[in-house]
Amino acid sequence: MGRVRVGAAAPGRPPCADRITTLEKTVREFADHPRDIVMVPKIGTSFDTLGEAYDFYNLYSWEKGFGIRYGKSRLNVNRSKCMQEIVCGCAVRGKIDQTYINNN
Repeated sequence: MGRVRVGAAAPGRPPCADRITTLEKTVREFADHPRDIVMVPKIGTSFDTLGEAYDFYNLYSWEKGFGIRYGKSRLNVNRSKCMQEIVCGCAVRGKIDQTYINNN
């Protein structure tokens, strides 16, 4: 039996022809001011959709040499997703290894 999926993704911002996506802004900045990496995360960056955020950080992680995955998520009272973590692909789940802590 497959995994039970509960809730729906939060709606993205409504499309606007005048608004430039975060991915497009970042690529344009790189074209104007070349540097070592194209994707540079900044505090306060906002995305129109969860998919756009995932694509941005996936490209950044690829440039830096690691992978990402979806982490924990939260649903609101309407059973709609209101929070989604995007974490490093090697982020550890579960308990801390007590043998390492006790030996040091």
